Amino acid sequence: MHRVPGDRQKLQDSTMNVDRRSGQVYLESTAIPSLSSSRGPAWVHETPFLPQGWEETSDAGPPSLKHAAMRQLLSDQRNLQPTLFAHVPWRIASYLWDCLGRSRKRTLHMWKLFATAYPEEFRHVSPYRRMKIEGPRLSLREYLGLVKSDSMGWRVVLTLAASHARVPELVEISSIRNLAALEIATPKHAQPVLDEAVSPLAALSDRIVRTWSELAAASGAFAHLRVLVLAQQTELSGLALRYLRAFPSLQLIMVLDCPGLVPVAGVDAEANGWEVVLGSEKPETLYECYRISLTDGTVLDGPVLDFQVGYQTGRALDNMRNMRQKPWTLFRRREKVEGRERGPPAAKRARVMKAGRGKDLGGLLREFL
Repeated sequence: MHRVPGDRQKLQDSTMNVDRRSGQVYLESTAIPSLSSSRGPAWVHETPFLPQGWEETSDAGPPSLKHAAMRQLLSDQRNLQPTLFAHVPWRIASYLWDCLGRSRKRTLHMWKLFATAYPEEFRHVSPYRRMKIEGPRLSLREYLGLVKSDSMGWRVVLTLAASHARVPELVEISSIRNLAALEIATPKHAQPVLDEAVSPLAALSDRIVRTWSELAAASGAFAHLRVLVLAQQTELSGLALRYLRAFPSLQLIMVLDCPGLVPVAGVDAEANGWEVVLGSEKPETLYECYRISLTDGTVLDGPVLDFQVGYQTGRALDNMRNMRQKPWTLFRRREKVEGRERGPPAAKRARVMKAGRGKDLGGLLREFL
């Protein structure tokens, strides 16, 4: 059987056969090109074309040259890039964005293009974009490529089901320079991978977090990550708290059903620079959690892309509300600034673990930041 790397193919049919001469049993599969190979990753869930016949005619008479030029430009979005708009004034770009709204073709590709080409103007027009993909049709690596912005044209709030991830892809999250908040949830009963040629699906582990930490120290990875939500991560231990301390902007970690992490949180958190709170009010979404984390006076810089991948995505925070087990929230402890501490010295604190006492997350953050 001829095998092609997983990102370039999709297994269509598999048949178990027997070689009568040798007696060997083998699996024969038929491979077809992946959707990303034929369309490009950006166009698997959206289409780049204007609706057929959209505004071709008008009751007011023949279309103007401006309108005809607009239709020609937007008829196929695949070749449109920010560099093409370098000398296009915002008043014209704004007209094009309005036309995309009328035609219902404000795709993620065009949202990212406008956010990059017009950073000052576009943040006031479309400060938030959400895309939820519950039925993944691409590899996680391809989805990560869709949300990256090395120029920081937008911040991304990323929610992942680890049932769709493999170890190299989890490590590759560190390459998302514009990552502002991250949620990773692993289903308790993930389906096994039957194809031996495909790497097994992975949950988050201490080893992966340690690699993240090393990349944060060596190359500035996770420089803008403020919020981390971990749900059902059974391979994490208290060591992860020490590694996560290397993330310079990380303000809070929410933990649900991580048995290796929670029991030691109260013991290890203080030593690793965290305060633990149990029973605080939970935000409905990861994006809300990110907004709350900005209570330290940080200004929301640029538009935000709220991106979710996998059937389990977006539900971890909801499950925190419904389950009897309360989530643990870890806040970064205040550090010394100019020879003084922003809060009481750690040695004077009688308890590391605090009760939320009904306070919402924003109120608790104001105490710690």
